[in-house]
Amino acid sequence: EMCIRDRGNMMHHSQLEYLVAVQKLQRQDRGAKGYEVAEYLNVSPAYAVKLNVYAESQGYVLRDRARTIRLTPLGEQVMEEYLAAARSMGKFLCSCGADEGDVKGDAVRCVCALTGSTRQALVKAHTAQNG
Repeated sequence: EMCIRDRGNMMHHSQLEYLVAVQKLQRQDRGAKGYEVAEYLNVSPAYAVKLNVYAESQGYVLRDRARTIRLTPLGEQVMEEYLAAARSMGKFLCSCGADEGDVKGDAVRCVCALTGSTRQALVKAHTAQNG
């Protein structure tokens, strides 16, 4: 399990995957349950708690009275920014001949290693080239 730490304006790919899992599992009437997130990510409940503590400390998620987890508007925004960059990176990797089966995960890991300004430049360049 990777060490979770603040990396300036970068996030570890497991943190991004956590936000995606919360978004997919939260419902209109309630947030995601911690055990559901752990099962979805195929990680131990203890590691899911570690991911949640980090996400809460950054303001990306909140727990409600029932202890379920919801993305905050900031969490949604940050997640969408990373995923936009991952889509751009994925299209670039495919254009280089990379195997489509590997591209999605590789693209997420790649963009999590980039600074915010580089992620933004990637999206901007890809949008300019491809409309």
